[in-house]
Amino acid sequence: MKITPLAADSFGARSMATIVETPDVSVLIDPSVRLGPFRYDLRPHPTEKARQKELWQAIRTASKDADVLTVSHYHYDHHNPDVPSIFRGKIAFLKDGKFHINRSQRQRAGAFVRAIKKYPKEMQAADGNQMDFGGTELLFSPALPHGYDDQLGYVVMTRIAHGDEVFVHTADVLGPPLKEHLSFLIDAQPTILYVDGPMTHMPDNYPEEHTKRSLSHLQRILRTTNVRTLILDHHILRDRGWRARMEPVFQAGKEHDVAVLTAAEFAGQPISQLEANRDVLYGFEPRP
Repeated sequence: MKITPLAADSFGARSMATIVETPDVSVLIDPSVRLGPFRYDLRPHPTEKARQKELWQAIRTASKDADVLTVSHYHYDHHNPDVPSIFRGKIAFLKDGKFHINRSQRQRAGAFVRAIKKYPKEMQAADGNQMDFGGTELLFSPALPHGYDDQLGYVVMTRIAHGDEVFVHTADVLGPPLKEHLSFLIDAQPTILYVDGPMTHMPDNYPEEHTKRSLSHLQRILRTTNVRTLILDHHILRDRGWRARMEPVFQAGKEHDVAVLTAAEFAGQPISQLEANRDVLYGFEPRP
C-alpha cells in the first residue's frame, strides 16, 4: 500500500487530501485545498495563495489516475465544487447529503451533487458503506460528529485495508474527542492512522476539556491497536505551539514504538505552517 499526502496544513494550506494506492485500486480522499479567510485579522498572504495553487495542481494531477474519489463532508477544504470534472469516469463516494448533516452542508451537498452528477461512472453515499476491489477493502464509518458535538455537522472516516496494512483517515473529527470516534478507530485496527487533531488554535470554540479527552483517546489508540504510524495534521497544525500541546502523544508513541509525525514529515518534506505564521509572513512580530 502506498500512501501519499497531497496537501495538508503542514504543507502550507488547509487540506487532508490523500491518495492511497494498492495493487487493486487507487483512492483519492477529500480532493480539495483552501486557505483560512482570516488569521490574526489578516487575509491570506501571497505566499499562501501560491502554495494553495501548487497543492491544488498536485491534487488535480493525482485525480487523473485515481479510480475512486471520496468526500468525507462538505467543508471547502475537503470538497471543491468549482472543478467537478475531476470526477469524470470515477467511482464517487460522497457523504450523504440528506441524513446526518447540518443545514449549511445539506445545501452545499445538493449543489455539489448537481454539479458533478454527469461526471462519475458511479456515485454512492459513503456513510457506513463498503466495497471490495480484489484484495482491497474500502470501508466508511457511519456519519460521526464533526467535533465534540454536531453543531458543525457530521463526517465519515475512511478505512482502506490490503493484506496486513490498514490505513484510516479521520477527516474532521477535531481530536478525536468522542467515544463514537474512539470506538470506530479501535475497531478499525489501523496500522497507519491519519488524524486531524484538536482545534487548539481556537480555545474559545474548542474548550480545553475536549483537547484533554482527545489526547487521552489518541494515547489509548496507541496502546490498544496495531498502529505503527500516527500522522497528526490539519487543525492541530494551525497552532504554533502544537508540539508542546501534543507532547503526551509523542511520549506515548515512544513508549509503544509508534512514529508520530505530520503529513509533511511522512512525505519527506519540511513542515510549512503558513497560516499559523501569517503575521510573520506580513512582517509582524509573532503573537503569543
